Amino acid sequence: MQIVYQAAHSADAQLVRGLLAQEGIRSFVFGGALEGGAGLLPVGGSVRVEVADEDLERARAIIDEWQAADVPASDEDDADRDYGDEATPGHVEDANLYRPLNARKPASGGFGMAGIVFALAIGALGGALVTGAALRPSASAQDVDYNGDGIADERLNYEGERLVRVDTDRNTDGSFDLVTRYDGNGLASSIEEDQDFSGVRETSATLDKGLMTVRSADYDGDGVPERQENYLRGVLHNVEWLDAQGRVVKRDTYTGGRLSGGEIDSDRDGVLDTSRVYDERGEVRSSEPLQRN
Repeated sequence: MQIVYQAAHSADAQLVRGLLAQEGIRSFVFGGALEGGAGLLPVGGSVRVEVADEDLERARAIIDEWQAADVPASDEDDADRDYGDEATPGHVEDANLYRPLNARKPASGGFGMAGIVFALAIGALGGALVTGAALRPSASAQDVDYNGDGIADERLNYEGERLVRVDTDRNTDGSFDLVTRYDGNGLASSIEEDQDFSGVRETSATLDKGLMTVRSADYDGDGVPERQENYLRGVLHNVEWLDAQGRVVKRDTYTGGRLSGGEIDSDRDGVLDTSRVYDERGEVRSSEPLQRN
């Protein structure tokens, strides 16, 4: 596998992935929210698109041709913005690899560079309240069939020119088992997964600025999650197991991504009563009753 594109964020990478798919090239996104939906979600150039070695030259040519297409003046201004040291010439093969793409939707049958500028409401000075009406974007979708079986492996959903959701069929059974939604900045805001491919998306996650905050699983479909992961700044902080009443019956705490301690409800009365300390392999090193006030 070879890196063919360094993306500004996950949605950016998905658009390039769709561009290559239109030309019959299968690509893979690494470092973004679509790869598992857990842990720290990198942004700002650490998301990348890779292709097979034999597709590298053709993929680069397709991306280069697309990026070289004429764009409106407003888009040219965006391309001149400073995206940080990583986007400086010499750091990567082409500084244009960091041009953000999420605001541009592929044209029918391929990807174009044309952007549409919507009118926005602006506040009036002097305390006068002015309500502006923005154009309501129309919804559209584009299917991508990677294996040529006539069934969509991915569906890119747009509101106007902005990518808002990607539906993915990971096991090619004709049913979308991964749904990723994006905010106005092109960062993942939520993820739903069907991890056992049963047709029910039992796992859901919430993200803030592209970083995981909460991830929960409702395996029996009763509306109450049996397991919940809580994150701080995108890093796993603790994992909680809940009973049918939503009470925490076990909590494991992580330090630096490694299981370090926790509490458990040993008598199953709905109250945590025993603390645990784990060793570096995740085995219980010691346990003792919790002191109750």
